[in-house]
Amino acid sequence: MLDVLREKAIALADEITKLEEYVEFLECEKALKEDGVAQQLLMDFQQKQQEFVAKQMSGEFDQDLMNELSEIQSKLSARESVVNFIEAYNRLLTTLAEVLDLISERINVNIAEVYRR
Repeated sequence: MLDVLREKAIALADEITKLEEYVEFLECEKALKEDGVAQQLLMDFQQKQQEFVAKQMSGEFDQDLMNELSEIQSKLSARESVVNFIEAYNRLLTTLAEVLDLISERINVNIAEVYRR
């Protein structure tokens, strides 16, 4: 990579870290990590999800496990720290997508499409 391009990429990254969306994302991420109840629910959800997928792969459907996953998901959706994190994350992704769209438009290459391949 050319030094000039590297410098400009670093400058862009530095500007992104100053965005309100980025700062808010970090704050919400910190709050989520400090929410012990949410962290336990997330761990439980991941564990149950892995169990569910493993059973599905062996051809088994476990309705009780599905119900447990739904219940945990409902509890997660009720946690303010989880909701705030997801909303902040989505706002940041929208902003970053706009940046990628501008770059894509300028260089006439759909970066998102290339990335998906």
